[in-house]
Amino acid sequence: MFKKYLQLTLLLVLLFSIATIAQGPKKDPSVTFEYGAISITKDIVYREGESNAWKLDLATPNDLGSDLRPALVIVHGGGWSMGSKSVDVYQKMMVDFAEKGYVTINVEYRLTGEAGFPACIEDVKNAVRWLRAHAEELRVDPERIGAYGHSAGAHLALMLGMTSEKDGLEGDGSYQEYSSHVNVVAAGSPPTELGRETPMSRPIWWPIGYISADHPPMLLIQGTEDPVVKPVLTRDFVTKMKDAGADIEYLEVAGGHDVAYSSQLEVTDPAIEKFFGNYLKP
Repeated sequence: MFKKYLQLTLLLVLLFSIATIAQGPKKDPSVTFEYGAISITKDIVYREGESNAWKLDLATPNDLGSDLRPALVIVHGGGWSMGSKSVDVYQKMMVDFAEKGYVTINVEYRLTGEAGFPACIEDVKNAVRWLRAHAEELRVDPERIGAYGHSAGAHLALMLGMTSEKDGLEGDGSYQEYSSHVNVVAAGSPPTELGRETPMSRPIWWPIGYISADHPPMLLIQGTEDPVVKPVLTRDFVTKMKDAGADIEYLEVAGGHDVAYSSQLEVTDPAIEKFFGNYLKP
């Protein structure tokens, strides 16, 4: 009888502990986990306000050391209307690059169902400003910040590299005294323009509106048979950028919209890692 009572008591304690963990902390919305070489903090609020989208995940090497580290900003895709930083692909990339020595943030932003363009651009810029505002405590070199995104996230990553405060896309968020500009960009299946007349096709919201040599190094990855982001538009953008004198690399891979997301990672992952390593030097 005592043995059954003890088993029941232990079971209740275990269930209570699991429920408490699931609920998370009641005061601080962020939760930190340590995994040997790195620590991950979930759902850090990068801008105060009513939107639940203004959150990011942070992965840092536990041994920050005395030297400043590069940082990487990861932006999820989903057609600007869906998607999340919690998708396995982006979580894995966040962890992998933190293990390589980067301070990595994985950013949520307002989707078009909550706020129309250019809110998503303004939000990822706010997240970069948050990163620079906390650069000292995170041991981040503010001159070595890269951005990566896939699909809609690729568009937003490119906008981080190609626009500045003078372009009027900073929004009304926090940390306005810091720059939202990044120093290098990699983009998978990147929408550089919509290619049709819609309210969202304004050139100031798209990389095609900022053709110039005065941009950070870029790597664009495109699938040859992509039905979503037309290869002809990406090739045209790359040609125009090269003609302008921009530092831009282009990798075209056999496949569709998912070449840098799932189907051709054995090709695209090493290319992305090498590209960031060349410029950010972890």
